[in-house]
Amino acid sequence: MRGRRTLREVMQDHQRSEDTLAAIWGKPRRELTIPPEPQKRAPAKPSNEPSEAQILRAILALLRHHPKVASHWRQNSGTFAERNRDGSTRYIRANTAKGMSDIMGVLKDGRTLAIEVKSRTGRMRPGQEEFLATIRSAGGVAGVCRSVEDAQRLLGDA
Repeated sequence: MRGRRTLREVMQDHQRSEDTLAAIWGKPRRELTIPPEPQKRAPAKPSNEPSEAQILRAILALLRHHPKVASHWRQNSGTFAERNRDGSTRYIRANTAKGMSDIMGVLKDGRTLAIEVKSRTGRMRPGQEEFLATIRSAGGVAGVCRSVEDAQRLLGDA
C-alpha cells in the first residue's frame, strides 16, 4: 500500500488482528468501533484569482523599484522549532507585535510603510486592523492591498 492510510483502514487492520487472536486463544471476539466511511469531497474548483502569496510577491516586486520606497522587507511571523545539539527542541518566536503587517518598510521621506496583503476573500483580524491604525495615527502609510493596483494607490497617496 502506498501513501498514508486512513484511520478507518488502520482500525480495520486492528479488528482483523483482534479476530485472529480471539480465535487462537479461544476468547470472545472484541468489537472495535470503526469510524464510518468518509464522504467524498467535491473536487476543488479551479480559481482564476491570484493567491495571497502571488499577490505578496507581485507587491514586493513593485516596491523594489518604486521611487518613493527607501527600503522594504517581508515581515515573517510565527513560531519556529529549532533542534539543539543535545537533541532537545527550542521554539523561537518571530515578530512579537500582534497583527504586524506582511510587508514593512520605510519611505524616502522617513515615514513607515505597512502593507497587509489579503486575497480577494481574505479577512482582516482585529489585531491587524489595530496595527494599521497605529501606523496611520503616527503619520505612516498603511493599508490593506488585495492587488498590485491597491499598493500603487496606497503609495500614490504617500
